[in-house]
Amino acid sequence: MLNNEDYLNIFHEIKNSITLVNGSLQLVAKKHPEVCEFDYWNEAMSEISFLKNMVIQLSSARLCSHLNLMQINLYSFIHQIENSIRVLSWDNFVCNFYIDENLPLIEIDPQLLKQAITNIIKNACEAMNGKGTADVHVLYEDELVKITVTDQGGGLDPALADNIFQPFITTKTGGSGLGLVITKQIIESHHGTLTCDSRPGDGCTFTIALPLTQS
Repeated sequence: MLNNEDYLNIFHEIKNSITLVNGSLQLVAKKHPEVCEFDYWNEAMSEISFLKNMVIQLSSARLCSHLNLMQINLYSFIHQIENSIRVLSWDNFVCNFYIDENLPLIEIDPQLLKQAITNIIKNACEAMNGKGTADVHVLYEDELVKITVTDQGGGLDPALADNIFQPFITTKTGGSGLGLVITKQIIESHHGTLTCDSRPGDGCTFTIALPLTQS
């Protein structure tokens, strides 16, 4: 049976091969720009980029099985994410953070959890086509840290609402359908939960609930 390191090595080799093909085709296009006018050239290049991104995302998913845990100040951690979001070039998108000042210490993998929270905020931005306001609330309730991200992106098609955490289910053009899958895996690897409340015609609220320790 393959272990986590084996999977990472396989993903690494596949990514290297795709990167080599992509680089070679870019060199061809540079020396022979007329190929860019050929039928299906752009489609082929787009599919190669899609495959590369998918392998990177799948590799990230495998990393969820090994957490680099540390006890952190959650208030400071969320403020770091807030600052990271503010420097992104989303000119018409605003993300408001409402953070309980009395948050306890929590045991997490900061890098992975930051990835998960940022993924959800990016989804909120994309759901509103880069225009609008999302609200992030962070509080400690019922012995759980709860992080909610609420957007006004119109909500989900009811036919998709029950399947958004399934692989390859996406409403984005060119999307892989793996972002929320990986996000959910990160949360569950912390013994937490990730849920979505869709309000058709209005928006969505994603809720992360996390225990304070992983023991």
